[in-house]
Amino acid sequence: MKDRAVNRVRLRDSIETLGRVGLDDSGFRTRLALDDGDKAGRDLLVSWLEASGLEVKVDAIGNIFGILPGEEQGDPVMLGSHIDTVRHAGRFDGCVGVLGGLEVLRTVAERGISHRRSLAVAAFTNEEGARFAPDMMGSLVLAEEVSVEDMYSRVDDDGVSVGEELERIGYRGSDLVRPSAYLEIHVEQGPYLDMKGVPFGVVDGVQGIVWWQGRYVGQANHAGTTPMGMRNDSLLAVSHLHVKMTELAESMGGCATIGKISVDPYIINVIPGETGFTLDLRHPDGEKLASMKEEAERTMDDLAERFGLEVRYSREADVAPVSFDEDLVSMIQSVADERGLSSTHLWSGAGHDAQIMSHIVPTAMIFVPSIGGKSHCPQEDSDFDQIADGVDVLLECAVRLANR
Repeated sequence: MKDRAVNRVRLRDSIETLGRVGLDDSGFRTRLALDDGDKAGRDLLVSWLEASGLEVKVDAIGNIFGILPGEEQGDPVMLGSHIDTVRHAGRFDGCVGVLGGLEVLRTVAERGISHRRSLAVAAFTNEEGARFAPDMMGSLVLAEEVSVEDMYSRVDDDGVSVGEELERIGYRGSDLVRPSAYLEIHVEQGPYLDMKGVPFGVVDGVQGIVWWQGRYVGQANHAGTTPMGMRNDSLLAVSHLHVKMTELAESMGGCATIGKISVDPYIINVIPGETGFTLDLRHPDGEKLASMKEEAERTMDDLAERFGLEVRYSREADVAPVSFDEDLVSMIQSVADERGLSSTHLWSGAGHDAQIMSHIVPTAMIFVPSIGGKSHCPQEDSDFDQIADGVDVLLECAVRLANR
């Protein structure tokens, strides 16, 4: 029904309030998975779930669920995303999906909107992967694509494990919640919708993502006395890898990023003996992504041989491209049309929990524009009315799904 709408003022207040959690003295927002900022955000979310009369559950990997029981027994229609962030993040990434889902459940409960199936909102653990690998950890565990025991053993750069941190912040639960369908609203995080002046995006799928952690090991030596032809410079291999992966991505229509480099020793007049690096490759076509993976590992090996180095690398994430459920995509499009929202179809360049959930249940996504296409930075911004329009569509779709 077109007159169904969420409380826009409350939705905005929720986003702004959570956005103040994790701010440092310089005004930078950081809630890395399972750190103190993330705990504060989780505690705030749980307080809202409880105040809204929802049943709160936490599973073994720390995923948080708020459940509004339906008229019948069964797995809920789930809405959600994440509240962990990258370092120096914006306030919308992930949070729009969680707080938009919360606002849907609040609205259904307050207005007594009939729903046969239960409704649930989820906040997944470590979607970003900014502290622990792999990203989308919480949804991977829920989908049983990785073991929770393996994820407990994953460590951050300081050697602190996921299991230790879940215990420390009090979010190592034991509940089990599985959805019957999954919907996620998210800011686009790219420039397409904003550039086209389109306020609503119907997402057809998510491109695949592969992550590596790697390290080249050579020989540290004097920068002035070691001739260029007699060096085993580990950083030189990473430099060549960066260029070659950039050229590979450009030639195949994908994306390649080396986002982290650590040099040892980190001294101006010493040849780098060891260099650690990360590599992120993405493509919406599964066959092309597979070709990029093969070429990446062949290149890492070839560069080690070329420069007289040892190389060690491991895949930390390997998620295939997905196409979302056609019926749910059509439903989203239909509701947007009913509400007079100008829309377009697009693929997501970023990974999302919806990508993983699509492996086990019918799944679809809604995008709202990111102003200037900025994300994963303090300048990230979106229009609150466009967000609320998207959440109104989410509300209608959730109710229709719950009453199927």
